Amino acid sequence: MTKHWLRSLNRRRLVLACFGLAVIALAAILGLRLVSSPSEVARSIEQQTVEQAQSAASGDSGSSHAASPGAGVAGSGSAAHLTAPLKALPEASPYTRQLVAGLTNLDLSHGPITQDQAAEWKKTLQTLTEQGAAAVPAIREFLMRNWEMDFTATDAAGLLGQSSLRSSMVNALAQIGGPEAIDALVDTLRSTTLPSEITQLAQALEGQAPGQYRQETINAIGEVLNMASNGQLPADWDVGTLFKLVQTYGDATTAGALEQLDGPFKYYATMALAGMQSGEGVGALIHEAQDTNKTGERPFAFQMLAQVAAQYPDAAAALLEQAKGNHVPEAAWRLIATGLSGDQYLIGQPPTPSANSSAEGEPIPGLKTYHIANGNQNFYSVPLMPDAQVQARLALIDQLLAVTPNPVAREALQSARATLMQTAAN
Repeated sequence: MTKHWLRSLNRRRLVLACFGLAVIALAAILGLRLVSSPSEVARSIEQQTVEQAQSAASGDSGSSHAASPGAGVAGSGSAAHLTAPLKALPEASPYTRQLVAGLTNLDLSHGPITQDQAAEWKKTLQTLTEQGAAAVPAIREFLMRNWEMDFTATDAAGLLGQSSLRSSMVNALAQIGGPEAIDALVDTLRSTTLPSEITQLAQALEGQAPGQYRQETINAIGEVLNMASNGQLPADWDVGTLFKLVQTYGDATTAGALEQLDGPFKYYATMALAGMQSGEGVGALIHEAQDTNKTGERPFAFQMLAQVAAQYPDAAAALLEQAKGNHVPEAAWRLIATGLSGDQYLIGQPPTPSANSSAEGEPIPGLKTYHIANGNQNFYSVPLMPDAQVQARLALIDQLLAVTPNPVAREALQSARATLMQTAAN
């Protein structure tokens, strides 16, 4: 079978939590925790105890499917939690356990599955979902075992309509809804290290209870990003989806913490700051551009400031202030020109050709994709659209030309102005 264990990252979280007691002060960096807190260690012990009790009740010795304890990673941080009584989780019924077992027994090791096998698997998933709240304990038991089966490596994803086994279980919880399903989603969010799963869980929770679990999402994102920046996640994992999620759920406090991650994830972090809703990341982006100690990061920070300058007055004012004081690195001027008039950089998957071109399958004009080996960063750019506040961009260019005599700057700005004029004419 193609079943495989998730790497023992959650067990490592417990070890990191103990080590984290020596550096716990760092965990307060603007809302993004670096390591697990003492209360989270208690939660890990609590969850492991409950899981063992459930296994004993179900007669499961754990010899064949024993996963690493799903250490909770977003506890309250309150010392009172250390002495809180254990909360027994509802027992799964034999029938719902049987349905879950039927889903996990899919064999992908002998070639592609058949249409009949796919139909039977989908019927089982539907039957499990139709059990409603009664199905939640069995689904929760499966998710706590940190076991996964990836369907995308074969044609199974298309036939089953799901990307993976865990993803199908999260989707089932989202369809079931209600307090029991929400509790299971939150517990999974607190323990998972998979970037794509955190995104899926965040979206499911937002659909169930808009705005209520955003801090839980930010906590999970912060921990996993810090693990990634410290080399504690597999090097081939792409955490871009987490930076994109910060753009939706983050605030000014989160932006300050995000700035600390710009070393290993220079492009992701800087683009995330520029793309945060309502401009919460502009202040941190300005600080990054002004920080002369960040020689490598500054030019791209200036480019992203220019990209959002027509949208946020603070970004435009910062560019003018730096230009007046001759504090803009010469290498940044061509990037500023690009931000004002050229390619606009974005995190995530490029839009599909069928939705953005005149003919299905035709490449999107000007689309470029990028891969940076350091941090496995993947993003894309598209040309500036004619309706992207062109007049405000032209006005800012004229202001910049008025305050900078630098010939490199003037050449880049004049070129940007000509490009914008052409964009406006189209």
